Amino acid sequence: MKGGTRQLLLFLAGYSVGFVSFVLFSDVTRVHVGKNVSPIVVQSKTDTVMANNIPYTLRGDSLKSKSRTCNCTDGNTLKVNFQAIDPEELKEVKDRRKAELQKFKRRKESSKETLLIVNGSVPLSYPAQGVVVAPHEPVYIPGLKVADDTVRDDYKVQLLSAEFGVLDIGATVPNVDVNGLGTTSLTMSSTSLAHLNRQLEFVVYVSTVFDIDAREYVHFVYMQHEAIIPIIIRVRKPPILYDTGKAGEIHDKVTAVTKTFLRYGSVRLLLRSIQKYYPRMRVVVADDSKPIEDLQSEHVDHYVMPFASGWFGGRNLAVSQVTTPYLLWLDDDFVFTEDTKLEIMAGVLDNSNLDVVSGIAGEKNLVTTRMELIPGTDDDDGYCIYHKSGNYGQVPGFPDCYLTTKVFNFFMGRSDEIRSVGFYPAYSRYADREFYLEALGKLRMAACKGIHIGHNQTRNREYKKYRYGRDQEENYKKYIMRVNYFRSNADCWHR
Repeated sequence: MKGGTRQLLLFLAGYSVGFVSFVLFSDVTRVHVGKNVSPIVVQSKTDTVMANNIPYTLRGDSLKSKSRTCNCTDGNTLKVNFQAIDPEELKEVKDRRKAELQKFKRRKESSKETLLIVNGSVPLSYPAQGVVVAPHEPVYIPGLKVADDTVRDDYKVQLLSAEFGVLDIGATVPNVDVNGLGTTSLTMSSTSLAHLNRQLEFVVYVSTVFDIDAREYVHFVYMQHEAIIPIIIRVRKPPILYDTGKAGEIHDKVTAVTKTFLRYGSVRLLLRSIQKYYPRMRVVVADDSKPIEDLQSEHVDHYVMPFASGWFGGRNLAVSQVTTPYLLWLDDDFVFTEDTKLEIMAGVLDNSNLDVVSGIAGEKNLVTTRMELIPGTDDDDGYCIYHKSGNYGQVPGFPDCYLTTKVFNFFMGRSDEIRSVGFYPAYSRYADREFYLEALGKLRMAACKGIHIGHNQTRNREYKKYRYGRDQEENYKKYIMRVNYFRSNADCWHR
C-alpha cells in the first residue's frame, strides 16, 4: 500500500485453541510466538533506517501492572499443588508432566498462535484472513494483485505453499507464462502488469494433506516484497440443531439435572418444587446412594449408579441423558420458588453467545469470579491459577448480567457445550473450582441478578461422613492437588 505505515490488528478465529495473526500492512515478518525464537524478517526497502541507536524510556510501571508471572511463594498463594507430592517423587512427576505437555502442544500445533508482521510499504494486495478450504479440495485465493507504477520489461510473481497443499490456476490468461502448476512453487510472469493481475485472479490452492483443522501459509513474492497468506484447512462439521417445537415452550428447551447422594429428603423436596412451578419439565437424577429409594415418575428419570461413585461421575451421567438444547444444573438441596424464573435464563442464552448463565441461590449474593492462568517464566513451566472474586463487566444488552469465569451451581447452559467440557470423574467428593478450570477459555459464562432459587442446606451424619470425613479428607485433598498439578499443569492457586 502507498503512503505511511498503517497498522491493522486482525484476529483470526481458530478451532479449539485460538489463532491470532497480527498484520501490519507492508512487507511481512513471520514470528512463531514463544520465547527464544528468532523472527524471520523480510525487508522491502534497501534504505531501511536502522533505529537501534535511537534512545527510548521504558514505561515499566504501566506495563508491569498488566504483566504477571507465576509465583507460588508470595503471600497471595492459596494452595501449592506440588506440596501434595513427596519431595523424592516430585522431579520424576515434573518430568512426566513436561513430556505430556509437549505431546499436548504437538497435537494442537495446527492451532498455535502465529505472529505475522508486515514491514515497510508493500505493493501487494492479498487476503489477510478468511480463506478456508476443506481437506483435499481446491479454493480460489481472492484479492491477489500487484500495484506497481514503474514501467518494467517484465513482471514476475511467485507463490509458495508449505505443508498441506499445492498451487494451481483455474483459468489461463494470454501473454502470461505460468510454471509449477500443481506444485508448491507457482511462478507467473508477463510483460503486461494488467495481464499478470488478471491471471492472479485465478490462483487456486489445493489441499492435499488431510487434517481436521490445520493452517497453511502461502508466500506471495514480488521482487523483494513478500506477503504471507494464512489458509485454514478445516473439515466441514454438521451443525447440532434442536427442534423445540412451534411454541418453543420452556420444557421443550430445558432439562433439569441433579446428582444426589444420601439426601432423599432434600431431592424429593426439589422434585416437588419443580413439579409445582414447571410441571411438564423433565428432570434427570443421577443417584449413587444406598439403599436406593425409587424416584422415577412421569417427568423424572432416575438413574442408579454403584454406591459412592462420586459427584463428577454422576454429573457426567446426568448431562449425558439430556436431549434438549439447554440443561439446568441444580444441587439436590435446592428448592424452586416463585422467583425461579427459568424463562429469563433461557432468554439470555437465546439472545447471546453465552454458554452458561447462573442465578442466585439461597441468601447468597451474586457469585462472580475472575479465574485466569498466570504463566511461568518459561513456556514449559506450570501455571498459577489466579482466583479472585470479581467480574469482567456487564454482558452487552443484559445490564443485570456480568461476565465471569466461575458461577454458582445453579446455572443453565448449552447442553452440547457443557458435555464438550465434561466432568472429570476422578473428582468424586467435591471439586468446586475444577469444572470451571477445565471450562476456562471454552465456555462463555455470566451471572445474572433477578433469578433466584431456594437453598435448603441439609447434611445428615452419613452424608457428612462421606463428603467431609476426617479419615478421608486429607487423602482426597492431596489427591485433588496432584490432579491439578499434573492434569492442569498448575503449580498453585493464587489470589
